[in-house]
Amino acid sequence: MAGVLMILLAVLPLIQMNSEVREQIDALATANSDSRQWSLAQSDVELLVLLNEMAKAAAAPSAPLSDLRTRFNVFYSRVNSLSASPMLHSVREDQEVTDALERLRTYLDETVLLIDGEDSVLRNAVPQLMEKTEAVRADVRRINLSGIKILSEEAEAQRSSVINTLTLVSFLSLAFFAVLVFVVVLLIHFYRRAQERAIEESLVRSRLASIISTSLDAVVSVNRQGMIIDFNGAAEQIFGYSREEAIGQKMEEMIVPEHLRQAHQNGMDRYRKTGEKHVIGKGRVQLEARRKNGEIFPVELSISTAESEEGEIFVSFLRDISRRLATEQGLITARDKAIAGEKAKADLIAVMSHEMRTPLNGMLGTLELIDPEKLSAKNKEYFEIIRASGKLLLHHVDDVLEISRAESGRIEIARVPFSLPALVRELVDSQRGVAEHRGNTLSRAVETLERDYALGDPVRIRQILLNLIGNAIKFTRNGSILVEASRLAGSDMVEFRVTDTGVGIAAKDRERIFEDFVTLDSSFSRSVGGTGLGLAIVRRLVKAMDGEVGLESTSGFGSSFWVRLPLPSPDGEIPSARPSNTVKDLVEDIGPVPPMKILVVEDNKINRVIVRELLEQDGHAVDEAFDGRQGVEFTRKNAYDLVLMDISMPVMDGIEATRAIRDSEPAGTYLPIVALTANAIPSEMDRFLAAGLNDILIKPISRKGLREILARFSAKVHLHTDDEPGDDSGAPDSLVDHAHLTELANALGAEKINRLIQNFIDEMQETIAYVEKCAKAGKSEPGMREKVHYSTGSSALLGAEALRIALASLETRLAEGLDCDPADGEKLKDIWAATATELKVHTRLS
Repeated sequence: MAGVLMILLAVLPLIQMNSEVREQIDALATANSDSRQWSLAQSDVELLVLLNEMAKAAAAPSAPLSDLRTRFNVFYSRVNSLSASPMLHSVREDQEVTDALERLRTYLDETVLLIDGEDSVLRNAVPQLMEKTEAVRADVRRINLSGIKILSEEAEAQRSSVINTLTLVSFLSLAFFAVLVFVVVLLIHFYRRAQERAIEESLVRSRLASIISTSLDAVVSVNRQGMIIDFNGAAEQIFGYSREEAIGQKMEEMIVPEHLRQAHQNGMDRYRKTGEKHVIGKGRVQLEARRKNGEIFPVELSISTAESEEGEIFVSFLRDISRRLATEQGLITARDKAIAGEKAKADLIAVMSHEMRTPLNGMLGTLELIDPEKLSAKNKEYFEIIRASGKLLLHHVDDVLEISRAESGRIEIARVPFSLPALVRELVDSQRGVAEHRGNTLSRAVETLERDYALGDPVRIRQILLNLIGNAIKFTRNGSILVEASRLAGSDMVEFRVTDTGVGIAAKDRERIFEDFVTLDSSFSRSVGGTGLGLAIVRRLVKAMDGEVGLESTSGFGSSFWVRLPLPSPDGEIPSARPSNTVKDLVEDIGPVPPMKILVVEDNKINRVIVRELLEQDGHAVDEAFDGRQGVEFTRKNAYDLVLMDISMPVMDGIEATRAIRDSEPAGTYLPIVALTANAIPSEMDRFLAAGLNDILIKPISRKGLREILARFSAKVHLHTDDEPGDDSGAPDSLVDHAHLTELANALGAEKINRLIQNFIDEMQETIAYVEKCAKAGKSEPGMREKVHYSTGSSALLGAEALRIALASLETRLAEGLDCDPADGEKLKDIWAATATELKVHTRLS
């Protein structure tokens, strides 16, 4: 059809061109028959003849005038021919010709009267006629010349048109021939394609038949009446029927289980009537089928429709999934066992945490009570061995717990300002003695690009570097270890590098040393021992801080471990305080906090003795309760500054006891309760805090750990003043919970938090001035308790912990009906001054 259309499109222009050529040739022929140029030239001849006759008439007065009249009439006719002939229409369009013809008509109209008049009149007028005739001779000549020129141009144009038309006809004829050739080639191509398609379809049908016959899935085709029209080899194997048995039989009676037949019939009836599809074309569906022997088994089924010579047919693909379901069930069972194993591991870690930390608490805590200087040299040596072994065992337990915490995704990363040079210096100084003990030199190099301070988690960074430095010391003897920190130019990345000249690491071990419980199998490594968790913890901590860790090493020539962490510089002014001004540093500076009234609730006698001795040595008053119920009774009868609550106790555990204390607290009071536990699992810690506990002290308990907790909850923590030695650069971070403020800033926005802090500062200035005035007067005023209670809530909200505790203590005093003490006013004033400074520093850094 396309070829015929192309031929027609090519033929039509040829027919049209042929018609135009014929018309132009006819026009040329017509123009020749009219002899237009001859007519124009003849008018000039006729005028000359007329003038000749007039000359004869003038020379022979007696001569007849009939020839003159005849020549005039001929000329008159010739002029009329020029004026009216269609063939001369184009000549008459010329303005000069038109004007000349007009003058000739005027001449003829004036002369015709004389020509048709009497002979005597005509004879007398011959001289004048000759003059007039001679005068129009120029017009006749002008018409003749202009006409010849115009007709010549027309003839030339007609010849050019005919040539162009003939050229176009020749081109179209050539194009027509090319189209015919193209159509022939196209038809040949289509013919060959049709042959190839026929061959391909034949091959496809052959392959399809081969695929169906060899398919591992059963393929069953049925017609609209449900009769089987095809049954492949896989269907024979799956269902147990031969193809000859199945063809022509009702499918539902052969392979559909009895309990599904009615549903199958209803579905087919619905489809035949309405065309509604529930299973057809819906993809894979899991059902049951029946074998020849009556066995019911699970199948995966997919049904589609197709058209055949007999009409619509249904093609079903069925797969026996008995083995797959059995495998899936096995996997589910294995998964359940794995989950149970993970739970058992978590339970084991929890039990290990408690059962190992409890005796460690007794051992290490008792050692805290012994003065080594009073021991003999040998006993002192034994003492140091026991203490070192206990600390090593505690370190191993902590490593396992750290891995458990990392796997649960509960590693919390702080974001506080700290000094990079100070952190590296502190680490190197603290480990130099250990390094020298093994004959090593430990040095440091820090390059901060004049950006000494960074925002990050100094505790976690210290933990990472301690692991790397510890490894370097363990695997290096009589060598050197270099700890480097450098800020990468043009970025916030800081690279830490620990390089040693130790035994090095083989290439095959460089990746696996970051895996859990991996220790390199060499005599030297075995001599230093270890759980193989240090580098695994490093990897997890670095990942939690969005950093990278790696190493460069050559076996026998040392190693270089590097860690890259994003640690941007804090914005704003950095206080000229100590680089590590946390609660721990504060405790070391000021020693024991002022005496407090403390209740220790602990069922383990050894633990009670240790905690009591440590507290009493620092001057605190201590009461003891041996279970949770007794602890609750003590709090109802006595006033305490702090409760140290064991968790695992008989009769009533620490969780229940804490809830009972919280339920019975008088309005406006709040007793700080700290958990004593060996269970350091993150999920358990969350449960403790949710029960109302304020903090957690993990066993084994040390003097330093106790002092940290007491400093955190004591309302009598003193800051350095001009009368006390120490750093007077500003308040310590313990006054304000920077991590809490950072979390609020992330949730509400830094601008809003800074605005809230400023409002808080303005309100607290008024409250502190009011309290100071009342304290100086030694009395309380109506509404004072409510004002203090409001400020206590605001302090807690913004993490001003020391201020909150001081205000809460004052609120308790007011609730008991006691007057203000001038000492309370001075203490609160000092705490507020330091807290306000710290809050202002935070707003500049945020």
